[in-house]
Amino acid sequence: MPDARSDKTRARDIDRAQTCSLLDAAYADGQLGVEEHESRTATAMRATTLGALRALTKDLQIPDHLVGDGTDRESGAGSGSGSPRSRHLVLVLAAVGVVALIVVGLAQMMSVGGSNGRAASSESSADEQSAEPIALFTADGMREFVRRFESKFGDLVADDVDLYSDDAVVAKMIPRQPTQMQRWMFTGAAGFEPWTPPTSRGEDQDTVDLARLDSESIADLIGRATGLVGLPSGHVDRVAIRALRPPSGVAESRVTVYVVDADVAKGNVTATFAGEVVEVQKP
Repeated sequence: MPDARSDKTRARDIDRAQTCSLLDAAYADGQLGVEEHESRTATAMRATTLGALRALTKDLQIPDHLVGDGTDRESGAGSGSGSPRSRHLVLVLAAVGVVALIVVGLAQMMSVGGSNGRAASSESSADEQSAEPIALFTADGMREFVRRFESKFGDLVADDVDLYSDDAVVAKMIPRQPTQMQRWMFTGAAGFEPWTPPTSRGEDQDTVDLARLDSESIADLIGRATGLVGLPSGHVDRVAIRALRPPSGVAESRVTVYVVDADVAKGNVTATFAGEVVEVQKP
């Protein structure tokens, strides 16, 4: 009987979340650099099959407490028990653990009183009134995203943000816990929802202030990006908002627009928050 969880099995949200947790752990202990961690995480969030997720973690050393989370390796989840029933139990327990961590993260977020509590209520009302997708590559879409971000979290500070055409992923410090962060998924219909369990974070993590983002200029940059990288028939796949640390050692807020053409040729444009181009990488 074939394995019900073969490489061709369609991935669930929880499978993608578990893989992101493994990548976060690999980044935290130095197995992955910043760029590779970002690239693999972005790929994991878009993966459609378990095989695509396994390919992202097969070369990593997985901490013992995370073995079995979304990878289903022969040396991990399946090797400790010979029967399919036992392997299934391990997977169920792993899933339960992830759900429990998400609940803990939610409880921590809800514990923030005052303006954050009122902001969450306001954001919920706004989401109920607008269930349509938000075009995040437009100036209006970015402004709405920023508005909802502040409504949800009570500020405009993030560790990093990845914008896609109509959804986004945000990494943000857990309130009053500078060594913990959580990734959130944003959609126009559901607003912000926890995407991965809380994970470790450096206390000196560089952050970005979305209040400084010039939506009009960045939208214009997105419109010109395919031409700037020399891929006129390509399309913008992702807009990454990061605090990048150049050789000078001083972190600078940057927006990088990634362009792909038939998922083969790739290029990107990096600019300031005001839309001033500082680097172009062509295929």
